Amino acid sequence: MSKDTAFAIRLTDWLTEDGRLRVVLVVAAWGDLLHDAAFPTDLVVLDAASSTRNPVESRVRTIRSSGTAVIVITPPDDPGSALRAVTAGAFCALERTVPAALIAEMGRGAVGLPV
Repeated sequence: MSKDTAFAIRLTDWLTEDGRLRVVLVVAAWGDLLHDAAFPTDLVVLDAASSTRNPVESRVRTIRSSGTAVIVITPPDDPGSALRAVTAGAFCALERTVPAALIAEMGRGAVGLPV
């Protein structure tokens, strides 16, 4: 199992643990998100490093234009991506090294649920 797959599984478990959030799709590629019948969703947790062709701020703006809240997960070695993501409209940007429980808590906050 790849590191990315393990992270996605762990994050899905944390997001859905208390029953207030439901994961409706997990995609590996940026284009797959936009073309999935389940999109737009209430929330997208976006890996800033998931695309080398599309800057994180462009992806955030595209997702936000659908009315979807966005949380961006950034690599620890790219502090500039967090600022660009939040400036583009992300609810927040968190380093990939933070506990998945914090990402889940921010996910609830991004869609207006109590944290």
